[in-house]
Amino acid sequence: MFCFFQSEGLQQEVENLKEKVEELTVDLEILRSEISEKGTDGVASDYQVKQLEQQNERLRDALVKMRDLSNQEKNDAARKTKLNEDMSKESTALKKDKEKLQSEVASLQAEMIDLKDQVDAALGAEEMVETLTERNLKLEDKIQSLEEELADLEALHEMNEELQENARESELELREDMDLANGKVAEYKRKLDATSETIADYESTISKFRELVTSLKESIRELQSKQAEAGQKEATPTIETFDFKAKFAETKAYAKDYETISKTIDMELRKLEVAQANKHIAMLQSFMPDFFVNRGGDHDAVLMLLMIPRIIGKAEMLSSQVKEKFELTEGINRETVLKTHKAEQSSFGNNVILMLSTLQAVLRQYESALNTCSTDLLLKIGTLLPEMNAHEKSMDYFVDLLRKDTLDETVSLDLLEKSIAYFQQLYTVHLSSEKVDCTSMMADKIRLTTNATASGRTGTNRNIYLDEDLETCCNDTRTCARKIKRRLPQKQGPATPLNFGKEIQALLSEAGKNITHIVRSLQYTAAGAMQQAALLTDSEGLLPKKIEEIAYQATDKVYGKEDNGPYDTLRKSFGMVVGAMNKLANAMENGEYDFDGTHEKMPLAPVKVRADMLRTQIADIELMKHRMATKDEEIVELKKKLLMKQEELSSQQIRLGLLEKKVENATRDSDDRTDQMQRKMDDQLAQFKKKEKQYEETLDSLQADIDALEQEKYELKERLKVLSKKSLLEGISRQASATSPLSPMGGMSISMQESPVLQQQIVTLKEALKFTKNENIRLQADQMKEKMAKLPPLRIQINLEIPDGFPGAADLKNLVKQTVELQNEVNNLCSHPRVVDITKRKPGLEPASQSVDPVKELIARTTLLTLLEKKMQELQANITTVQAANRPGGQVRADFSTFPTPQFAKMLHEKSSDSMLVAKKYCSTINGGIYKKLNCTTVTSFSGFGHNVKKYRPR
Repeated sequence: MFCFFQSEGLQQEVENLKEKVEELTVDLEILRSEISEKGTDGVASDYQVKQLEQQNERLRDALVKMRDLSNQEKNDAARKTKLNEDMSKESTALKKDKEKLQSEVASLQAEMIDLKDQVDAALGAEEMVETLTERNLKLEDKIQSLEEELADLEALHEMNEELQENARESELELREDMDLANGKVAEYKRKLDATSETIADYESTISKFRELVTSLKESIRELQSKQAEAGQKEATPTIETFDFKAKFAETKAYAKDYETISKTIDMELRKLEVAQANKHIAMLQSFMPDFFVNRGGDHDAVLMLLMIPRIIGKAEMLSSQVKEKFELTEGINRETVLKTHKAEQSSFGNNVILMLSTLQAVLRQYESALNTCSTDLLLKIGTLLPEMNAHEKSMDYFVDLLRKDTLDETVSLDLLEKSIAYFQQLYTVHLSSEKVDCTSMMADKIRLTTNATASGRTGTNRNIYLDEDLETCCNDTRTCARKIKRRLPQKQGPATPLNFGKEIQALLSEAGKNITHIVRSLQYTAAGAMQQAALLTDSEGLLPKKIEEIAYQATDKVYGKEDNGPYDTLRKSFGMVVGAMNKLANAMENGEYDFDGTHEKMPLAPVKVRADMLRTQIADIELMKHRMATKDEEIVELKKKLLMKQEELSSQQIRLGLLEKKVENATRDSDDRTDQMQRKMDDQLAQFKKKEKQYEETLDSLQADIDALEQEKYELKERLKVLSKKSLLEGISRQASATSPLSPMGGMSISMQESPVLQQQIVTLKEALKFTKNENIRLQADQMKEKMAKLPPLRIQINLEIPDGFPGAADLKNLVKQTVELQNEVNNLCSHPRVVDITKRKPGLEPASQSVDPVKELIARTTLLTLLEKKMQELQANITTVQAANRPGGQVRADFSTFPTPQFAKMLHEKSSDSMLVAKKYCSTINGGIYKKLNCTTVTSFSGFGHNVKKYRPR
């Protein structure tokens, strides 16, 4: 850039010079003509005038050019500064791009190396392709043959599936029949047990009568014998026959009595087992801690878990007994409704069974949720045990009524309704977010629906004139429920559980709610109709409008704000129930809820988790007891050591008293010396103040001289500026007077030297040089980083802890303590060198006291170093002994002592990776004016222990 501007300036200068040469040639010709005409004098004056005019014009042109050049240079400087800023920004951006590209180049080079390896490995790819094509053709032929076989097998599979489906349906029907038969068999067994008990009672009464008969027979025989003696007659053969029959009846009665006795014995044994189990539980509770038995603890949670299946069993027993007690017939006519109580009893029985099935469904979901919930939630539910006990007592109330045979249609079911509402509300608040057992939920809801349809059929038969469509809906719902029941997996069978989402659960709950509302509406309608019918005669009947009013009241009582009249409300509810049942039946037939094969990991039951936690707590308590016992033993040992330390302390106190006396004597001497030193110091301070005052005076005088010289320097600078201006003006005038054709050339060179372009170039070159230096420094740093990265890694010794149960742990701790103490002593010795002050006495004089004698100090220092070396050797010997004792084969036992084996000693002295010289530290010390070096050799930890051992020896 600079060369370009320089060439342009030179060309412009050449052109100017050519023009000046032409002008001068013209002037020369004019002068020659004038000299020839006027002579030399007139020509000379004209020539000088013209020359001055030309000089003025040249100077004017030069000034204009200088102004233009200065403006141009300013513009160029501004443009170049802006260009420099842009270039600097571009350079930073290019540096960043360069770094990115370097990283990309490195990654691409690595990829290129990998690809080269792959290419080298795939040299025989063509042969592999040929072999693979041949194999591919063979495999295609095999695939075609296998596809044909697959089509045949699929056809056979479809036929097999159809056969299996038919077999499954027949199996489900047979299972349903078998369940019904098993239920009947169970009922017959219960009846048989009841009859056997009644027979046993009858047999006991018969045995009593037989005993009475035998006693009467004996009296009769006595009377007959008396009569025979009196009449001397023989006994008739009929008596013998009667006796034979009596004996046969007695043997038969004895056999029946034996069965009764065996049953009685079994009952007594069971009572004994129950009593023993209760006593066993009470004894176990006495062993448990208080927090286990307290209210809201684990014991309440366990009782709550036992209560849920107990209530379910009681509800199941109640429902079966209610079925036997009340004849639940579907055929109900006018006479049955108006003249007998069978319809009311059947309706009451169906209502009780429906409510019990609702309670069972809720409690089974409790079982599922409490087996998968968290322990905190289990304990929280366990706090509600007293409330649940109250609801269990309501169930026991109905059981007592059934036992006393006083359970009839006049008994109120409010307690049962309250229990159902309580458990439903509790489940909604606490357990609604827990996992649901889909199979049991589906089975319970289907059982609830079946019982509800049975109760609904009874209600519609009693209110046949209310709505004839309800019976059709009941039949449809019952049919769908049977279809779903056939598809349900059996508990004893190998069938897999069902699985469906929240929507189906909500659909089942809504269907159960709607069908329960329908049944309650029909029950209230039937009860109101029976009350109105009781006021009429046998020939009269209720009007449809009256029944409709009763139905309106019943639906309003059940549905509340959602009531739209009995017709619309009941049809809508039954429509929802039938739709839900149809949807579920179709889904079950299509297998939508079947098991998908993914076995979820069943979580551990919370009661098991709490049991494990309790066992771990007990184990932790035992462990803490053991630790406390060991701590007590350690405390006893520490007390013994403390007594020993106290004895040592008393001896040290005696020594301390002696040392204090010595210190008192030394302090007296030091006080005297201190007084002397204080007097000397006061004298020195006085001299120092005098010197300081003199120094300040000289400093003030020198400062005044400096100020005068500065003023003189300033005046000389001003004079120099004035003189430089004068000399510059004189030089310009002298240059103007002695102007020659080469003067523009000289002015141009001066302007080129003082040009800002040259200055900018110099600045640019300096910046380039600085950038080059920084780049060299960066490259050197990168090179050093690479060298350091190639160095082997440093080995850092890890201080391991002593494991529990280590045989030499106590000795090792003692050695570690001694090592640390020795290291601290050596560090203090190295970091606090002591120098004897010999500046206060004159050479050749004896010291005033022995305490400041350098020889004594040297002897004390040498003694201390010798003592430290001796301690180090003893410590090293102890470490070797402990190491040999705790390593198998490391020592040899003699009669008086034990020694390390030669192999073990050789291993210790070898320079292996486990024991090597790491560093040497030289610490300078002064002993009486003599410099010495203390060689501190640091050795890494020996194998098996995690502590460093340091050697110190003077050198």
